[in-house]
This record gives sequence, structure tokens and C-alpha cells, in this order.
Amino acid sequence: MSKTLVVAWREFRHTAMTKALLIGALVMPLLMMGLFIVVMPLMMEANTTPLTGTVAVIAADDVFLDLQDRLSSNENPNAELIETLPDIVKNDPLASAMLTNGSMNNTDIVLQKSMPDELESLKEDVRDGALSALIVVPESLLRTTYQETNEHLVVLIPSSFSPNHTDLLSSAAARTVVDVRLRRLGHVPADMHAMVKRPRVNATRLAHDGGEEADNEAARRIIPMAFMMLLWIATFTSGNYLLTTTIEEKGNKVMEVLLSAVSPLQLLGGKILGQAGVSLIMLLMYGGAAMAGLITFALLDLIPISHLVYLAVYFTMAYFMIASIMAAVGSAVTELRDAQSLIGPIMIILIIPLALWPILSEHPNGLVATITSFTPPLIPFVMTLRITASTETVALWQIVTSMVVGFGAVLGMVWACARIFRIGVLMQGKPPSFLQLLRWIKQG
Repeated sequence: MSKTLVVAWREFRHTAMTKALLIGALVMPLLMMGLFIVVMPLMMEANTTPLTGTVAVIAADDVFLDLQDRLSSNENPNAELIETLPDIVKNDPLASAMLTNGSMNNTDIVLQKSMPDELESLKEDVRDGALSALIVVPESLLRTTYQETNEHLVVLIPSSFSPNHTDLLSSAAARTVVDVRLRRLGHVPADMHAMVKRPRVNATRLAHDGGEEADNEAARRIIPMAFMMLLWIATFTSGNYLLTTTIEEKGNKVMEVLLSAVSPLQLLGGKILGQAGVSLIMLLMYGGAAMAGLITFALLDLIPISHLVYLAVYFTMAYFMIASIMAAVGSAVTELRDAQSLIGPIMIILIIPLALWPILSEHPNGLVATITSFTPPLIPFVMTLRITASTETVALWQIVTSMVVGFGAVLGMVWACARIFRIGVLMQGKPPSFLQLLRWIKQG
């Protein structure tokens, strides 16, 4: 056991304490988070630069006056859109700041009433910078009865105009056209907007045990996929490290030196345990980042503690499955391209949960979900999707059975891969076929 731990420490040190891992796995995410923290306020500040200057308007008098009032008010042009968003987004400080960014109180412009015969000269003024923008509202857009028309509301801007300011003027002009139509029909625009506004929906799931739970569409779709991707990143990243280090050590004869001091089984166990430490670091790092994102959007209360426990259990299962396969394949070849040809069919199988994600998250207790939940090596990925899906509760007996079957498969895969590893580490030359690997299992 002590030799296995020595090998494990060596494997962990040679992987976790390298520049590649520190840069790729630690520094880059932290750098991206830092850039986000620094750049996001700068972007928001840039988007809140006041719109100044003169904007010419070719439109009817009532449109001009209404637009003038709207641009001088404090109304957010995205007010109607914001109202349709779920509370989970509206109540988040960062999201709220981004949504309210560009409100009308951030304008300092003068509207100039112009005539249609001035259109060409006004275009030149926009090009030259004498005008900040030109808005043209055709009379055909103001009809109070519907008629098909090919005319559009036109906003002409200089080439250097801010996209945020373009959206601001376009939104204000479009809403003004609607309000003028309603006013010409004898309606109060505010009352009509309130009448046609979609009511907010409070969806509640009624459980079979009599309980009630608020439904959240965003969380229902995002959380299961987030958990499974977290499982994927943590297991396959460390698995790839195990594969490459095994191939490198076999190629440069380090493996032969190690085998003079430890047995093949001790070497295999040490390498798997060492990379488990690396995988745990990846899980904590990316999991921490994911949890920070969930906190940002107020989703943390939607994740029961039991889900985190299940994630740890299925992560252990997935890791030992993938790690044993990677170690066995790495021991059987001397080139990375040869390893890729052997791993290809296995990867195709492991992609199945990703392909079935919509079905599994929508129907976690369906026939497909149930069958794949007891099918190694899909068990950890499928069960993670099923358990974190909020549409239905997975029966406890299925969770327990999947763990029994899954860890039984882990023992079988580790045993088989250990027999391949015992023979493969001493083999050179042409890479083996799948049939040869099966014969190695029998011989080992």
C-alpha cells in the first residue's frame, strides 16, 4: 500500500504541479473571471455614455411630440421586455444593471422637426456629423386599420454611432408609432399596453406526496446540464492526463524503471489515485465557479444538498471508470494517435447521455432514462441528469440500484483494465486490436 501511495504522490505532483495544469486549469479561469470583473463595468460604463446632439425627425406632428416626450422621460426602452423576464433574472443585481443600462435619462439630445423634401440634405448632415441621427416615420405606418405595407420606420445614423444608442432611438420611435396609432383610435396608450400585457405565470408542480414546488423553467433546463458537464470536465480532463502520462512514461522507458520497484497493479493503482487528486482539484475549481454563477442568478436555493452528495458519489464512479480505461489504453500503445483510435468507440458510447439530454431531463422516469440508468458506463452521467431534473423525482430504489450496478461495473472494469495494464506496459511495437485486448484480459 505504501508503494501505491508513493506512486500516487508522484503522479499527482507531476501533473498538478506543472505549468500546463496551472495555466490551463487554474490561471486561465481566474484570468477570465478577473477580466469579467474588470471589463463588465467598463462595458456598462461605455454603454451609458450620454447620447448628445441634434436628431432630425420627419414625421407627423403627433409623432414628433410624442417622441420628444418619450426621449426626455426616464422610461427604459426595454421596460416591456424586462417585465416578461422571470424574477430570478430581474432580482439579480448584475442582470438588473445590464437590463436597465441605456435608460432614457441618459440622453441629452434636441429633436428637430423636418420635412420630407429635406431628406437628401439631412442625410448629408448625418454623414458630416452635423446631425446625430435622422428618424423617418412614413404616414403609412400610422394607419388605424391594418393594411399591408412595404414601408419601414427608418433610423439613419453615422458610421461611428453606438449600437446602444441605435437601439435606444429605434425602440423609442417604434413604441411611439404604436402609441400614436392607439391615440388616433381614441384609446389611452398606457391603458392599452396594460390590457395587452401578458400576465405573469406562477407555475407550481404538485408532487404525489402532497407537496408543492414552484417551477422555474430556466433552472429546470440549465441545472441538469450544468451538473453533467461538471462531471464530464472533471473526469475526462484528469483521464486525459492519465492517458498522456502513461504513454509518455512507456515511450521514454520510465515505466520499466518504475516496474523494477513496484508491481504493475501497484503502479496502476497509484496512477489512478494520483490523478484522482487532480480530478478533485478540477471538480472543486469548476464546481466553485459554477456555484458562483448560480449564486449570481439566485439559483442556489434550487439545488438541494442531496444533489451535491449524489454528484460526489457519481463523480467517484465516473472517474474510476474513465481512469481505468485511459490507463489500460495508455499502457497498450506507444503513440497518442494509436490511443485515440482505441478510445474512439468508447467516446461514442459516452456521448450518448449528451445526445439524450433533452429526453432525460424532460422525462427522467421514462423508459429510455430507466434503461440507460443501469447501463455501464452511462450510469453516472445519466443518473446525474435524472436526479437534478426537477420535473419528476427519481425513485430511491433506482438510485440505490444504479449505485450497486455502477460500482460493481467499476470493480469489473478496474480488474479487466489491470490485466491489460500488466501485459501492455511491457509490450512494444504495433498497437493491439480490441480482440487482442480481450485476449490480454484472459491471459492476465
